[in-house]
Amino acid sequence: MNKILIFAGAKESKLLIKKIIDYYLNLGEFHIIYENEETIIKEKKENLFFYKIDFLAYDLYKNFLFKDFNKIIIFIKHKQKAKFVLEKVKFVKSPVLFVNFWYDFKEIPQKNNIEILDIPEIITNKIIDFLPGVPLFARDIGLGIGEIMEVEVPIFSPFVYKSPSYIEDRYHVKVAAIYRQNELKEITKNTIILPNDKILLIGKPQILKELYNQIRKNVGSFPQPYGQNIYLLLDMKNMEKKEISALLKNALFLHRKLKHKKLIISIINPTLNIKLYKLYKFPNIDINTDYYITNYKEKLIKDNNELNLGLIITNNYFFEKYPKTFYEIKKPIFKKGEKSLKKCENLTVILHEKSIKKIASTIFDLSYQLKIKLRFLNADPENSNTEIVEYLKHLAKLFNFNNVEFTATKENPILKLSKEKNICLIEAFEKPPISKIKQIFFPKIEYSYILLKKFNQFLIPIIKEENES
Repeated sequence: MNKILIFAGAKESKLLIKKIIDYYLNLGEFHIIYENEETIIKEKKENLFFYKIDFLAYDLYKNFLFKDFNKIIIFIKHKQKAKFVLEKVKFVKSPVLFVNFWYDFKEIPQKNNIEILDIPEIITNKIIDFLPGVPLFARDIGLGIGEIMEVEVPIFSPFVYKSPSYIEDRYHVKVAAIYRQNELKEITKNTIILPNDKILLIGKPQILKELYNQIRKNVGSFPQPYGQNIYLLLDMKNMEKKEISALLKNALFLHRKLKHKKLIISIINPTLNIKLYKLYKFPNIDINTDYYITNYKEKLIKDNNELNLGLIITNNYFFEKYPKTFYEIKKPIFKKGEKSLKKCENLTVILHEKSIKKIASTIFDLSYQLKIKLRFLNADPENSNTEIVEYLKHLAKLFNFNNVEFTATKENPILKLSKEKNICLIEAFEKPPISKIKQIFFPKIEYSYILLKKFNQFLIPIIKEENES
């Protein structure tokens, strides 16, 4: 997990902290050293840590500098204090970003780990761009709202060995350039994207944000990019002890298997439960009891807004009671079935072209981390689903998956699957759930999970883009 240290010594750092809170808390932990309250926005968030220390009091923060930070940012507007901190950090191994506010600041060390954000230079370049007849350079062009993005394609990305047209056709994003080994490559109809290529993309900011997560997706990272923590909400007044025990067993299994930060167990309407309170001794399990909020829906919404949740564990009763809420929070849901996930025979995905491709990397990620066989079931006799099957086989090969099965059936998939003992369904959670009666009389394959609720289920959200109906 990324760890960033920020010296917040400018009023503008308030805006930086606000943007981190609003958009980037999932990136990792942010440790903020400050002198004055006027330079920060101090909100209680899980991944934000504040330390009030004078910048000249080196002995009080020197131990921070030698921790394993992915980036140290010096954002100090007092010239002498900025110089002092820069002198102290120039010997650390962590990458350093120094914000230079002064035209005549000459004391910048020539170190490979120090990057300079030169404010006078940036402002001057922006003014030059407005002069008539001057060409724009690729430093600050466009709307400046995130419509131009460069991303490096990792080795295990599902976009490796794809053509630029693959991205353009499916995401309505323009691949403007490909950089390979520090050279600009000509894009032709035969061009393919290779591991470690840097690609320059132009498109709508929200689409680019989602595409970035998909390109950078590496197997073994779930519940990222949705969030960092696994979450279980227990209403002890309205849950039987047997149900609480079953939910806890599944939560602890996922806690052991998935790559996450913490298992958070929130309790409302508390009663005595010996098994639950034995978990207090584990450092990466947080148990929070709320004596004020008694409503499950209210508590779920509050915790989703504050705790950086990546996977929410629930059961059929509460999912069916608050279906709209579970849909609107846009987080992956694990819905407990009748049997233990630990003894699950396979992860089953019913194929349909429309949505499965959008969550394909998450499907493989879950199979990889849980070490459970993956099965794709084609239940449409009139559609071979050739495109999605080939895409999934490509991902299986790319991720070196051997325990993957592709099957087909002419039988009603719900009837076929209902005969099985203990499987776990994975489905795209793209639309609000419909009623059981409506699914019986007007069945749709993407709602199969509604009639198969006896099985454990993962429901993976998809955020619609503006150009989707």
